[in-house]
Amino acid sequence: MIFFLILFQSDLFGQTDSVWNVMILKKGNQPEIKDNMAVFSQTGFYLYRNCFYDLKFRDKTKKTLRLIDIKPDTLIFIGISGKKDSDFTQASKDTFLIDHKSIDQLLLVKDWGTENSKKINCDDYYFIFHRSVINNRYESKYANVFPSGDPNELVPRLSSYGITYHYEYGGKLYYHSGIKVHTSKYSDEQKAKALNGVMTVLNLIINKRVDVTIQKN
Repeated sequence: MIFFLILFQSDLFGQTDSVWNVMILKKGNQPEIKDNMAVFSQTGFYLYRNCFYDLKFRDKTKKTLRLIDIKPDTLIFIGISGKKDSDFTQASKDTFLIDHKSIDQLLLVKDWGTENSKKINCDDYYFIFHRSVINNRYESKYANVFPSGDPNELVPRLSSYGITYHYEYGGKLYYHSGIKVHTSKYSDEQKAKALNGVMTVLNLIINKRVDVTIQKN
């Protein structure tokens, strides 16, 4: 089915240079394409590249991982860097290719100290992978965390407060700020195309079929 979906979406949208995105949608709800698709919403939100997510897996392990790419049914992450300075080249060497079905819960952290979080049960949600010309990605920001040295990278992280920024130090994330995030707003045409892509995959997931309109000359 995955191979068929790849061929179908490429033919339907003519997007040979497009990327894969994934929307998470609460079952029983109709998807909506809003101006800000990064924050949690039961009517659909996207996972963004370069953003940290707190995940609990079905084997009971928990990991905070940075999304670097999206493939059909697969999320590609790296871990938290062990760097102890502002050396931007010292990225995490751990890469995780994760089947989305292995994720039990998405955790939206409320308190950085206790790691108390709002728990999103993935069994109640659809993971809708579809092609798009829009690369859903958040860029890092840079600021001086320590009194001396170069600015540190501040990486976005999805929390119960929306997108917050954190810096990596010694294999851990430390909260820096809740800087207002500016997302690239979708045009009406882009919203329509994204919604069409989502609805096509959702119909395939639920009904195991694809509806195609044939125009007669």
